[in-house]
Amino acid sequence: MAQRQGSFVKYLIIGFSAAGANAAETIRRLDPDGEIIVLNGESRSFYLRLDLEGIFQGKPVEQLMPRPPEYWPEKGINVRLDRAVGIDLKKRQVAAQSGGIYGYDRLLIATGARPRKLDVPGCDLAGVFHYHTLDDALAIYDSRARVRHAVIVGGGILGLELAHAVLTFGWKVTILVRGSHAGSPIVDLSGSELVLASLQRAGVGVLFHEQAAAFEGDSRHLCAVRATSGKTLDADLAAICVGVEPDVSFLQDTGLLTDGKLIVDGKMQTAAADVFAAGDAALVRRGEKLVGCNMWNVASAQARVAASNMCGMKAEWREDVLYNLDSLFDQEFALIGPWDDRRLSGRAIHEFRTENAYRALVMRDGVLESALLLGDRTHDRRIRKLITQKARVEEKLDRIFDPDTPPDYFI
Repeated sequence: MAQRQGSFVKYLIIGFSAAGANAAETIRRLDPDGEIIVLNGESRSFYLRLDLEGIFQGKPVEQLMPRPPEYWPEKGINVRLDRAVGIDLKKRQVAAQSGGIYGYDRLLIATGARPRKLDVPGCDLAGVFHYHTLDDALAIYDSRARVRHAVIVGGGILGLELAHAVLTFGWKVTILVRGSHAGSPIVDLSGSELVLASLQRAGVGVLFHEQAAAFEGDSRHLCAVRATSGKTLDADLAAICVGVEPDVSFLQDTGLLTDGKLIVDGKMQTAAADVFAAGDAALVRRGEKLVGCNMWNVASAQARVAASNMCGMKAEWREDVLYNLDSLFDQEFALIGPWDDRRLSGRAIHEFRTENAYRALVMRDGVLESALLLGDRTHDRRIRKLITQKARVEEKLDRIFDPDTPPDYFI
């Protein structure tokens, strides 16, 4: 049990998504008697953000919650529906939106990410939504009876997920894509044809090199979306899905940010004593490289490391081979390894296409470093094993997807 001057430790956690919830549980396991307060800036208890699409299939809210709300007080974890607005590091206090002041001995910042805003006229009209939280999904779902045409601004993973979900309502759907292809930044232009073909088969309209210039309304409700090209689309609903950014703006005057970034070491500790961070809010320093977190399992692992160190242990976050399973519209994909590094110097991308699949393997000095399997992820476990073992496969690529060739052949 962690103690401070003979008294119980006060743990304060800001944020209640994957990182915050996992940290609270880890602290309680390691320190049965410490005081744990969690500031939850949302109106809901901890839920699975990855399963928001289930709302559009009629899934009850309770099924998105891995723990019932009463679980947390039963564990002695005090969850407050309040948002942090500032930190006084000298006084070891956090100021909240309600006006409350929360003291701490050990602090974890786990505020995650927030949706990027569009600074265009009409964003405050009824019928204009973001798609990021459970409340966002519920608000869009509750609009289903009155919507005929929805315009989704953004053709990344969230925009495509929402388009796929709302088609079940019989809506006409149009996606505005700022760049040259849908599915960015996960898939490059050369691999995006598979996603575009799926959208076209489903009857989804896609306008490339377009962004919303204004949301136009009558009697304060959305009537149309005006695109940057000047084209106007009649619309009953618009959803802004233009990416996310770390939710750290409340830290501006604390000295915790470096060029606007919240940087931690391998122990998930910030530059301030007894202040830790994990998940999407933080960047982990690895030599000269800053490693971000945009996966649920990574946020959870980082939170467990931070919580262990908050309890006086010596834990280190180890960057395992990243492994993410998701979908772009209706095309499942597996993303394995440091895929975001694929355009760095010294990398070579090898592409494999079939009618129903796109696969890209990234080599560095002949060694398999990362991969994207889109449309068919049958061999994801094999590829993950080869990346983990740093297999030199460049001269054997013709057999890498052959099910009759054992993985040891490439080692």
